[in-house]
Amino acid sequence: MAKIAAMPSMDIVNSLRGVLDFYVWCNLVIVRKWPKAPDRSRNDLVMSTAEKFKYVNQAASTLTADIIQPYKDIASQTGLSWKDWMTRLYINPGTNVHLIEG
Repeated sequence: MAKIAAMPSMDIVNSLRGVLDFYVWCNLVIVRKWPKAPDRSRNDLVMSTAEKFKYVNQAASTLTADIIQPYKDIASQTGLSWKDWMTRLYINPGTNVHLIEG
């Protein structure tokens, strides 16, 4: 993993896809070796969570604006996006959310 001065052009990023991964983190441009799946099989808990994560992300693209709005209301008071909150509440349904009215 290394910090670089600037994000390369999309042509360069695309040509290195599968070899190098470029991203921005805390206003720093980072390049790292492309992540690989582990050689070992994952345990059942990890796999069931991955299935839930996949489902909720697919479902998010089909939601209407009136269903998304409450998640946006929650997110407006935090550093997370509405989709982060939707995912969190789906995977951990017992999560308590306390909104501050103002």
